[in-house]
Amino acid sequence: MTSDLTRSFMEQTVSPQETGSPELTAFLDEAFRAAQRRWPGVQLSPPAYAAHMGSIAPDEGDLVEALKRVHSDDLFLACACAAGDQAALRAFEAEIMPRADVAIARVDPSSQFIDDICGDLRVRLLVANDRPPEILRYLGRGPLAHWVQVVAMRLGKSNKRRKPKEIAMDLPQVMDTLLADDPEIAPFAGQLREPFAKVFAEALQDLTHRERNILRLYLVDGVSAEAIGKMYRVHRATVARWITRARETVHRGTRRRLAEAVKLDGTSFESVVGLMWDGLDLSLATWLGASIDDAEPG
Repeated sequence: MTSDLTRSFMEQTVSPQETGSPELTAFLDEAFRAAQRRWPGVQLSPPAYAAHMGSIAPDEGDLVEALKRVHSDDLFLACACAAGDQAALRAFEAEIMPRADVAIARVDPSSQFIDDICGDLRVRLLVANDRPPEILRYLGRGPLAHWVQVVAMRLGKSNKRRKPKEIAMDLPQVMDTLLADDPEIAPFAGQLREPFAKVFAEALQDLTHRERNILRLYLVDGVSAEAIGKMYRVHRATVARWITRARETVHRGTRRRLAEAVKLDGTSFESVVGLMWDGLDLSLATWLGASIDDAEPG
């Protein structure tokens, strides 16, 4: 199985690195087995899983170390859902969709609205029409549940057609959503929500004009890295690097400013920072959806 895993992975990765690396082979083998243990009953062939991992792999740096930071179990589930595996779809419904309900309720808590958006969400993520299911756009940078929350909130806000200023007011609520996942940190939500909104907005100013536009296209408008590459006349791998650097810039800037703005012990602060990183795309999509840059790419 290991040779099939490595071969399938290398056929899909942007910039093949050491195709015979025993470390890569061992990682893929263990990641596949761990994903099977995490999602018992879900059926996905080893080559299909490895090929999907290859498609999201970074094209520079230490490949195996980068892959270790990816939520490979959730990528397994996402890939199996896209393939239509019934056990995967049941697991998605049981473990992921309830988190989407929470995110949508922050836009409109009515049960009818939540049901309608959840229906749209299932179609968008899981049904293949003229293109692959959008769940394949999940890159494993954070938990699948948080990524689905990003999409759910974007759908909800699009449906409500609220004004940009109203969307911007939701950023403190994003912090509440993230902190609610950790019972040890949740009591600090009231202390953190307003400072987080302030320092996050300041950290966004560290981005270049191009970086803000690219993140908005990617996270708010759902434009693929390949399509953005065509706009800027660069390879999709270059766009992927731009997106990664922009995310890291915002994360570092927010972390530094938040450390100065709030007083938490080291353990609590690191827990907050970890949740902040997991929910970074949710925060970015919320804020960037509140303002529109009209500049042309270039």
